[in-house]
Amino acid sequence: MKVLLYHDWLLAEDYLGPVATEIKYRHPEWEVYHGGHHKPVENHEYDWVVTCDELSAGRNRAKRSLCIFHGLASKGQAFSTARREAFVDTDTVFAVPGARYATTLHEMGVPEDRVYVTGLTKLSGFKRNILYAPTHNPTLSAVPVIKDRIYELDNVKVQLHTAIGENEHHTRWRRYYAEGTVESTEDNLRWADVVIGDFGSIIVEAIALGKQTFQVINPEWEQWYLAKGLVRAEIINLPEVWYPNRYSTQVHSFDDLYDALNIMPLGDSAARVVQILARHR
Repeated sequence: MKVLLYHDWLLAEDYLGPVATEIKYRHPEWEVYHGGHHKPVENHEYDWVVTCDELSAGRNRAKRSLCIFHGLASKGQAFSTARREAFVDTDTVFAVPGARYATTLHEMGVPEDRVYVTGLTKLSGFKRNILYAPTHNPTLSAVPVIKDRIYELDNVKVQLHTAIGENEHHTRWRRYYAEGTVESTEDNLRWADVVIGDFGSIIVEAIALGKQTFQVINPEWEQWYLAKGLVRAEIINLPEVWYPNRYSTQVHSFDDLYDALNIMPLGDSAARVVQILARHR
């Protein structure tokens, strides 16, 4: 199979390069060519042309065209009706970064069989380290909300609070997290890109370190503070309330958390693109 990787501009290498590497690894028998602004297109009959833009000058240089895009934001161009014809009035196949992008194209009129969710090839080699560190108080903790579903996330470590002991609800919690990490909080914070917490100190520590943070809201959280005689005006100014209110993403269920952390698949995006080429060869 002959595949043309068409570079409309220098930036395209960031997106097409991982595809070329993946083809060489998985399909060394394929013939891969590069063309565009930096190199003339050789005179071949190509099976596929892969571009990074829905208006690429290389769209019609092969039997089939695959657009893998070149970013997650379009400045009002891609993924909008400003370029509807380039999406709808064509037979181009689109490899989009995430499910929301696919929905946008479907609503615009692009049929489902021309849209695949692959992630962004530029980020193929990246992964994200997620630390889940709930506190021990049953009315403040994320545990009653998340339970054992945290393991549905990729590359997650669980750090249970040291105060979790032998009482009934703590014993049940430990069964959720048999794989809980034993590393120190300092080591875990160094490792983590993302920290999932609740109303414990670690959520504020992670904010202070510039980590991406998610505060899981236990539906009974406010009752803990009201029972101590605090009034709402004072509660909202507590550090574990004020800082996450301002700087964290707050979620009320595991489904909310999952959606917030999975706007696009990470890793292996170039492999998914190559699978599309192979499937329609």
